[in-house]
Amino acid sequence: MKTLSYQKPVTRKQNLLKLLCSSRGLLAIGFGLLVAAPLVYCDFLGYNQKSSLPQDIKTIYVETVKNAIPIHEVYAYEYGLEISITQAIIRRLHRDGNLRVVPREKADTVLETKLVRFEQEGVRFSKIESVEEFRLFIVLSLRLLNGKTEEVIWEEPNFSGDAEYFVSEVRSIARRDATELAIERLARNVVDRITEDW
Repeated sequence: MKTLSYQKPVTRKQNLLKLLCSSRGLLAIGFGLLVAAPLVYCDFLGYNQKSSLPQDIKTIYVETVKNAIPIHEVYAYEYGLEISITQAIIRRLHRDGNLRVVPREKADTVLETKLVRFEQEGVRFSKIESVEEFRLFIVLSLRLLNGKTEEVIWEEPNFSGDAEYFVSEVRSIARRDATELAIERLARNVVDRITEDW
C-alpha cells in the first residue's frame, strides 16, 4: 500500500534561488555583470553622449585656424595644416551632435583657434644615436566666445594633440600619417573641451 505524502508547492523565490545556484544561473549572472560593469564604469568616469553645455548654447561657428607660429620657429610645418585642423574639428562636432555648426551670424558660440606650434621630437634612438621614432605635436590656442556679445567664455592657450611615427624608408608617408592621427586626436580633444568642461 502506497502512502501519499504532501509536498509544498514551490514558490517563485525558491525557483529563482535554485536557478541562481545552478551553473546556468551563475553563467547568466557573470554575463550580466560583464555587460553592466563597463556601462557603470563609463558613467562613473563621466563618459557619455550628454554634454554639460548651458541650455542656451545650441550652435557654434568654427573659424578657420590661423597660423600663429613665429617664422623663425617653423621647422616641421606642413602646408594646409590649418585647413585640415578646421575640417577635423567640424567633422568631430558633427559626429558628436551636441552643437550644430552654423554661419557666424546665427551662432550662439564662436570658436577662435590659432596654430601656435607644430613640432616633432625624437622618442626612440638607435645604438648610433639616430632617431628611430618621432613624436609629433600640434599645439593650438583656443578661445570660445559668446556669439552675441563676443565675450570670452573660456580660453586655452596651449591645447595639444600628438602622435608617434617610426622612421622608415618612406619617412614622408609615415610623417603624413602621424600628422593626420595627431589632427584627429586634437579635434576630439577640442570638441570634448567645448562640450564637456563647463
